[in-house]
Amino acid sequence: MRHSTYQSIYKPVSPASVQWSTGELRKKMLQLKARPLLLKIAIISLIVIIGCSTMLTAFAGGEEDLLSGKKVIVSQGDTLWNLSVEYKPQQMDTRVFVEVLKKINKLSSNSIQAGQVLILPQYDDK
Repeated sequence: MRHSTYQSIYKPVSPASVQWSTGELRKKMLQLKARPLLLKIAIISLIVIIGCSTMLTAFAGGEEDLLSGKKVIVSQGDTLWNLSVEYKPQQMDTRVFVEVLKKINKLSSNSIQAGQVLILPQYDDK
């Protein structure tokens, strides 16, 4: 390689040519210090949010945590609707109770068979 045609697009800067006022220098230093502080605050906030959501999930409970359910043996001609009308709380909609029955008993459809044992949820009367 004999000679290069490379030319820098940047002008060389000498330390003597850079002159900041005391206010500008102080502002630049505060900006540099503020970035790590903001990063620390963001990380701590993220940890707190994740920790709280994990605790809420751990203490939330599910259908299994309802009061011990009453068990019913399905008789010939019983349907989820008939059982829901008979065993649901008075203030609860029958359709909602049918869905709860399906979810608790892990039923994928509305069909049930005679002899099948279903768990009926019990609710507090608060």
